[in-house]
Amino acid sequence: MGTGGSSGRTLAAAAAALPEDLAGQPIRFVDTQPFNLRTGGTTAYDGPGEVRRADPDACGLKRHTSSWSANMLLNGGQAMYRRMIAYAAGLIGADADVIVTCHDRIYIETAMLHAARRQGAATVLLQEGPFCAIGHGAPRSRLLRAKALAAPLATRLLRVLPPIPEYGMAGHDRVIAASDSYRARWIAAGLAPETVVVGGIPRFDPLATLRGAARPAVAPLRVLYLVQPFAAHGKVDTAAAHAAQRALAEGLNAAAARRPIALTIRSHPRSSGDDAGVLRGALAFAAAEDRGAAPLEAVLPETDLVIGHYSSGMLEALLAQRPVACVPVPAAAFAEAAEADKQIWLTRIGIPVATNAGEIAAVLAQAGAMPATVDWGRIGEEVGTVDGHAAARCAELIAEVVRRRAR
Repeated sequence: MGTGGSSGRTLAAAAAALPEDLAGQPIRFVDTQPFNLRTGGTTAYDGPGEVRRADPDACGLKRHTSSWSANMLLNGGQAMYRRMIAYAAGLIGADADVIVTCHDRIYIETAMLHAARRQGAATVLLQEGPFCAIGHGAPRSRLLRAKALAAPLATRLLRVLPPIPEYGMAGHDRVIAASDSYRARWIAAGLAPETVVVGGIPRFDPLATLRGAARPAVAPLRVLYLVQPFAAHGKVDTAAAHAAQRALAEGLNAAAARRPIALTIRSHPRSSGDDAGVLRGALAFAAAEDRGAAPLEAVLPETDLVIGHYSSGMLEALLAQRPVACVPVPAAAFAEAAEADKQIWLTRIGIPVATNAGEIAAVLAQAGAMPATVDWGRIGEEVGTVDGHAAARCAELIAEVVRRRAR
């Protein structure tokens, strides 16, 4: 089961690596992304098996607002949730042994998990990538604070809404963590130690062998900007996001006046509009467009420097030995502390951090080899072992659950 982002790639890699004794097992990929109220769309999946697209209309769910809880209330609350569970049961099928998911928080995901357990299937959470919040920090925006205060009233006292679990805490038979550090976080949050195992990040497997020689200094500096739709998704104040893009454009313009720069703007998998319009409009030179159709490792060999805010793609670039620079958004602009923490972490791993146009221009002027200051130990805590075999490890850990239930 996948809900957008990189979940399809992660699950496809694990499914393709299942051991031989499960080679004949039917595989179904259920795409729950159409239930994503903020972005809609579908999840890209190129793995084995049948693909089933979840359809909100099939269970009568209408989109009145992008707020999960408010929209559920407007659709009937618990009555709608029961219809979602019944619909999910049909998507899963009565013969499922195990449901593997990368996410377990939005209502369609928890409905799928409820339906799976009613039908006797096990559930496994496979961590999709880095920057996962195990327990969310205090919300910062007034709207989110109000929703946090109202949640216990709606879910526990009035029981008009089903509860939303913390990530990985939805009662899974197994949780596959990316690293020992994440395993420790889940155990500290209350999961039984025997439930949480370490597998790595399957979609990072190609990065293990991705290396490239530096280009001659006379060549244009190939810069890749990783777009994040955090303003459109309500994660960051729109004015602050636009200010960061304007500063980036000013820095790029200044640097391009001194050395040749070939800029590519890469869309995020969840981008649904022009999330880089402010940057593009402020540039004094033309930039290439990358709609993000190909995985990041396919474009990194043609990249000399990656610039972003707090994208997991910045970690991928580092793992592929590509220099990375962070252009941070002010911490006060984040709607949730947990989201701001991702960026704070990135600014503390030894990569260049540029907060204004002058600093951005300076980073571009000096771009070249990987800095010796990169803290690979801290990066390892976030991504685990990147050796090209994470998909095989995770597939075996999933297979163990299937075999255990077959006894």
